[in-house]
Amino acid sequence: MNEQSRGTFDLSVTLSTLTDPAPPAVSEWEFETVKRWAEDWLSKSHPDLGRTGAVCPYAGSSIKKNLFRVAFVRGNNLDHNWMVSLLEEIAAAFPTLPPADGPESIYKAVVVVFPDVTEFGQIDAVQAECKTTFVERGLMVGQFYPGHQQGGLRNPDFRALDGPFAMIAVRHMVVTDYPFLGENEKWTGAYFARFA
Repeated sequence: MNEQSRGTFDLSVTLSTLTDPAPPAVSEWEFETVKRWAEDWLSKSHPDLGRTGAVCPYAGSSIKKNLFRVAFVRGNNLDHNWMVSLLEEIAAAFPTLPPADGPESIYKAVVVVFPDVTEFGQIDAVQAECKTTFVERGLMVGQFYPGHQQGGLRNPDFRALDGPFAMIAVRHMVVTDYPFLGENEKWTGAYFARFA
């Protein structure tokens, strides 16, 4: 796969699709674990979800269209501001990742995997700091990690954000995202500016 189709551009991390080989400094086990999580957890239904359909209705189409990209970042003692800057870099590049426009572009997703991070509060803090500016750009940013305790929208006992590693995901905002934004006036304002 060439660099442009991989979507590396000027990013400080390498983006890979799930059909690529494991990137350098990433074990086959780590890469396959993320792939299985995306394909067998995010993209599938679950009896405890509280609704029909996949855990993430967006992920399956993103994977099938080969637009689900992952980046692995090594290190367990990462600087908060550096992590925020990395996510902002991805948000700024997101519109230019192929496909840049057209109906397929809505299915682009980037999941940044931090396989060495074990202080999951750091992941929550980075996501919380990024969310407003991302939503204002028309992007959603969510965090996943082992043992994530946030309940699902329709079943508070379902842990949709549980994941095998610390991860932060970025994707386009879609009209069905309102329930994730209703608690904040800036978020709802950005949502209605886009969809009303």
